[in-house]
Amino acid sequence: MARTAYNALYDSTVLTADGTAGTNCTVETYGTTYERISVITLSSVAVPAIAGGADLAVGMLIWTMPAGVIRIKSSYRSVAIQQVDGNITADVPDSGLGTVIGSGVVAVLGGTATFENISTGTAAADCDGTALVAEVSTELQVLAAAAHTVHYNIADGWAASGDANATASGTVIINYNWYAAT
Repeated sequence: MARTAYNALYDSTVLTADGTAGTNCTVETYGTTYERISVITLSSVAVPAIAGGADLAVGMLIWTMPAGVIRIKSSYRSVAIQQVDGNITADVPDSGLGTVIGSGVVAVLGGTATFENISTGTAAADCDGTALVAEVSTELQVLAAAAHTVHYNIADGWAASGDANATASGTVIINYNWYAAT
């Protein structure tokens, strides 16, 4: 979903107060009344503590979509996990975008559909700052009463000793239609 493919939307009006950014995230939304692209920038977002030597899914709230009916059409992400403690450097977690935060004793996100219903899980290159780039054409209808949260989720059979201080940085872009709550 390169910028050139969506120049008309990027060059249109910048919309303000379009949803709520998560901690250490910023959101810029471009588009028209109904057709929108939200660019979410993650800046050293804290990854929940990863206990080592076990399967575990964790997630970070990066954005809450605006109220109303949302029809997600596609998503793009270029996000890197940066280890701090030196234990999970070579881990290649399954990562995706979902409306429910990743949790539980699982090594992949696929067992719970809502952990990756916006963007299907893809293995990261490592947890040492190499960005995973994934582009997904998605057709997801988020009804007015449904969860409007967007979580960056990761799951793995983590290396011994884990990491209590890892961070996530990068960009997530979501292309969607928005229909205001009435």
